[in-house]
Order: sequence, then structure tokens, then C-alpha cells
Amino acid sequence: MIQVSIDKKVREWEEAGLLDEVTGQRLVEYEHKKLAVGDKREHKPPILVIIGSILLALSLFSFVAANWQAIPDLVKVAIFLVFMVGMYVTAERLQVKASRYVTLFRLLGVAFFVATMIVIFSTYNLSSQIPFLFWLFLAVAVMHKLIFKHPIFTFLAALAAFLAITNSFQGIGITLIAFGLIVTWVWFHYGDNELDRIFAWFGFYGLLITIGQYADYEGRFWPLWTLAALHVLFLVYQERAQWNYLYLFVAAVLSIGYLINATEGWLSQRTPSVIEATILSVVLVAVYLLHRRPDLMWVSLLAVIPFSLFEDSGILLAILLEAVALAYLVYQDHNRKPIVLAFIYFLLVQMTIYFIYVWDKLDISLFFLIGALIVFALSLALWWRSRSRTTRGDAQT
Repeated sequence: MIQVSIDKKVREWEEAGLLDEVTGQRLVEYEHKKLAVGDKREHKPPILVIIGSILLALSLFSFVAANWQAIPDLVKVAIFLVFMVGMYVTAERLQVKASRYVTLFRLLGVAFFVATMIVIFSTYNLSSQIPFLFWLFLAVAVMHKLIFKHPIFTFLAALAAFLAITNSFQGIGITLIAFGLIVTWVWFHYGDNELDRIFAWFGFYGLLITIGQYADYEGRFWPLWTLAALHVLFLVYQERAQWNYLYLFVAAVLSIGYLINATEGWLSQRTPSVIEATILSVVLVAVYLLHRRPDLMWVSLLAVIPFSLFEDSGILLAILLEAVALAYLVYQDHNRKPIVLAFIYFLLVQMTIYFIYVWDKLDISLFFLIGALIVFALSLALWWRSRSRTTRGDAQT
């Protein structure tokens, strides 16, 4: 009522010459704002109602927990299903009234879905199928990401993929592998941002590693075979050139992992096959020759790793990785390209070599001082070479 009366009164006062138009407009705006604040306060639930609701919810959960064993199995599942449906219904009803809480209730819906699955798996003694639970979690998270387009579901899917892959190392059936590949491909293909595709790409890599476990592969080269097989994604999605950097990053981390594993001795004790090592090296080089992209050249250098693993102490592999890390860093710097990944890789290689070989023999500060001097010496050599070319007039752009 105040909104109608103030408009009418201000009009009358303006017509009578008691108010100018600007002052009248300010009066109307002030009263409207005051009315809106009053309405908002009237619709806020009293604090005692909020506290009472929380206590009621806690009492219900406590009652269910205390009598859990006596509750029939179907009722247990039904309780969590009701809560799950309630979260989604609440989220839909809040879309207009309080949209900022919608995503929270959808996350609670996912949480109650997982809780429902846990109840089903534990009630019906399906503990041996735990990997399937995590893959279901991934499928639900991906579905939420594709439908609701919120980045929080990207990270939820990444967490689910990590749990699914790490819990599948002990054994995974061919049906579950196929299900995981389908879900991951949907995530990769229909994801609407680069972060989705990055996490999905790592999901593919992890799944292929688990296939090696499933097939009882006993060689040392399965992660490298996996990396080579993933180049198929480059063939299908050739327009996404940024995948080169991710491919390179995974290859770099993989090489460091090989260095650690070779020295720890948990890799297969079976002597590597010269024939397999030769074929794998040819495949890794072919990856670069097939795509002809400079960034993949560093992946092809992994072709030397199969032969370096014939020496079980890891010294040969350490020398190789040190040379590759330095060469990559120098190459990026010399060509004025981003050196962040190259620098991180170089530091990781140095740390790995230090902790494996010289932890008890050399102070860490001296070790990094030597590495810094090597880098500075190489930088000085490159600068002198570039300067010499410039003075001769044959500088390159």
C-alpha cells in the first residue's frame, strides 16, 4: 500500500509546486528501497526455527543410526533414496527463489546417491564390486557436469576418476573396463572446457594402465606402450594442438617414475626383451614422425628408455633424463618459448636424482649449486653463440 500512496502523494505535491521533480523521484526511490528491505526481513525465518530444524534433523539421524541394524534392508535403501530425491527437488524449487543454493543441493544429491550405493553394496555383501561403485560415481559426476555446466562437477568427476582408477589396480573385469572407457570418452568428447578434457585424458591413461594389470603383463614397458597408444586421440582430435603439451608433461612424469621404480627394484624382475624394446622404440619415434609437431619430439626421446632399463641400477636412465631435461630447457629458452613446464621438469629430475643417488653423499645446497652453474654455463654459451651470429650479420629471427 505504501508504494501506491507515495507515488500518488508525490505526484500531487509536484503538481501543487511543493516539490521539484528530482526531489520527488528521490523520495519515491527511498520508500521503495525501505519497503523492499522490510519485505525481505519479513520473509526471513526466525533464528529459533533454523536451530530447531537443525536439532530435528540431528535427532532423526541419531535415531536411524541407533536402530540401523533393526531396520529392514529395503527401508535402509529407501531412506537414502528419499533424501537424495529431496535434495534434487529442493534444488529445482530454489532455482527461482535462491539460485545461489542450487549447486549446493545438487552436490548433496550426489552425496546421497553415493551414500545410497554404499548402503546397497554393504547390505547385499557386494564388497568385491567396490571398483564398480567408484565408476558409477564418475558416471554420475560426468552427467551432472554435462547437464548443469558447473565447474565444481569437473573437479568432482576428477576425484571420482582418481578413486576409480586407483581402486581398480587389484583387478578389473572387461565389462568394467568397457564401461569406464565409454564414460571417460563421453567426458572427453562432450566436455565444454579444457579442464574437462585434461582430466579425461588422464582417465584414459589410467584405464589403459589398469588393462595391463588385467592382462597380467609382466614386462617393464607397459606405461610406455600406453603413452604411445594414446596418440590416437591426436589423430581423431587433430585441431586441439594444446594436447601436445599435456602429452609431453605425462611423458616427462612417466620418465621420472621409471627412474624411481628402476632404482627401487619393484619393476618386473624378468629381463627386458630386446625385441620388445626395439619395437617400442620404433613406435615412440613413429609418433613424432606421424604428427610432425615439435613438442612431440621430446616424447620420441623416450625411445631410449627401454634400452636404458637393461641396466638395473638406473644410472644410465638418470644420465638420459638429465640430458633430456637440460636439452628441453635450453631448446625452449633458445626459441623464446614458454619454459615453465621445462623448468618444472628439470627441477623434478634434479630432486629425483638427488634423493636416489646423493642423499647421504652430498649436501643439497651444493648439489643445486652445481646444477645452477651448469644451467648458467649453457645459457652463456647460447648467448655467446647468438651474439656471434649477430655480429656476422646472419642472425635468425
